[in-house]
Amino acid sequence: MAIQNPTLAGASQALDTSLNTIYSEFLLLRDETGVMRSVSTEYTLQPNSGTAKNLLNYGRVIAYNVADGADIAQSQALSDFNTAYTPSEVAVQVTLAGSTMRRVADTDLLERTGQILNNAYDLKEDSDGTAQFSSFSSTDLGSASTVLSPGIVAAAAAQLRVGISLANPEPAPEPLICVLHPLSAVPLAGRIIPLTDVPTGTNVYGVDGGAHVGVTVGVGGTSSAGEQVLKRGLKAVGEVAGSGMAIHLDANVDSSTAGTAAATNCAFAKMGMVYVSELEPKLEPDTSDKSMRGAVELNLWGSYVWGVYRAANYGVSVIADCSLPTS
Repeated sequence: MAIQNPTLAGASQALDTSLNTIYSEFLLLRDETGVMRSVSTEYTLQPNSGTAKNLLNYGRVIAYNVADGADIAQSQALSDFNTAYTPSEVAVQVTLAGSTMRRVADTDLLERTGQILNNAYDLKEDSDGTAQFSSFSSTDLGSASTVLSPGIVAAAAAQLRVGISLANPEPAPEPLICVLHPLSAVPLAGRIIPLTDVPTGTNVYGVDGGAHVGVTVGVGGTSSAGEQVLKRGLKAVGEVAGSGMAIHLDANVDSSTAGTAAATNCAFAKMGMVYVSELEPKLEPDTSDKSMRGAVELNLWGSYVWGVYRAANYGVSVIADCSLPTS
């Protein structure tokens, strides 16, 4: 005999409040941890050494021709110049009520909150680093409408190799680094891959003709570098156009340049990007306030500063489009 009118449990059913809500997983949102500390020159401000890390460089002197046997009469005075980097404290705080930790289903809430605080600190630290790109005082390459190309990357490397000065070359010391917004790097990857065999520069590939598409850069087939980009995507960009610069991607690069979808990317010598750490981040739970009835105040804090060295010679920002690709 068929069962008539079974009692169901669920939304809009007879037993609509009888089901427990079970959360199977507790997940954290991801932040971009970035690459800036790994591509910078890192110093430590030692305890009891003042408020700033001071880097002092001496100026140059000039060599002259002298007549054979003549006394040298071109004595020159040495000069020096100090660049100071003063760290400041950075902190992030969350307070968990005792009742909250007793009642929520996540038994690891305290540990996950600590990880959230660490992620927030890492995000700010890396974003503060990429914010230094606009501090290099040489003339920017590109503009808000520029679609990144191997030629621009090669131009940035060439400028660094003469210290961005024809009159008084001061070659930036290796290693040379180029940090790009991932969306600026999309057309760069595309232009490494010749996808057609028509004459160079005559065919734009891509469906919608947007800024992320590119023109052919070679005739026939794909290059070995192009094949690697086809296989591995942006991770295979590596070094571009014989520039000798390691290419790194960082989504924390400022992508609001000129109020539009353009990024302030940067090419620089590792020596030109300075990170000074006074105190590495430390997590300190505080349960001392008994009136809070079991609450835990989580404080994560550290002290650091970013800066540039030889701003006119060791780095050049590269402004380029970073529109979301659609094809």
